Amino acid sequence: MANDQRNLRLRSWSLIAVHPFLPQAAAVGSFLLALMACTTLSFLVTTPEAWVPALGDTAHGFPYLSGVGRLIIKDAIMLGAAIVTLADSAKAYL
Repeated sequence: MANDQRNLRLRSWSLIAVHPFLPQAAAVGSFLLALMACTTLSFLVTTPEAWVPALGDTAHGFPYLSGVGRLIIKDAIMLGAAIVTLADSAKAYL
């Protein structure tokens, strides 16, 4: 499963990299990357381990992210980049 996701991400990044030559392929790659980022970001809502557990300290729960939550938050940056490249590819293609 992890290898499949890694392969799909690498292929999406490769499609985005060919933007100067094939903007329609870059738009497809950006769309796929945006879908994957949204799926991964949904783990912040559905996974209790993403937030710091209440262990008697006052700093727990929202907005304190655990190690897993900090790993997931990188997808917010990927989502933003995918949206920007999708818009740029659509503008170049259309």
